[in-house]
Amino acid sequence: MRFIDYLRQQGYKRYTGTVSAAVYDYFRCENPGRAVWHFKPGSFQCSGCKAQCETDSPEGFQTFLTVGCKE
Repeated sequence: MRFIDYLRQQGYKRYTGTVSAAVYDYFRCENPGRAVWHFKPGSFQCSGCKAQCETDSPEGFQTFLTVGCKE
């Protein structure tokens, strides 16, 4: 099974927000241009290389606001 398929089965969605350079510095990422991040509540997972970096910290990841309208 491909790692991407495994992530989808685990409930991860593709993360499309901005990731700070500090995140790549923390993981000592040699090629941040290859990074492909995925998200599920409480976890960020990269599938851009064999290291498959993962963090539970939202620090350095763009936050999205979800605004719901109630009538």
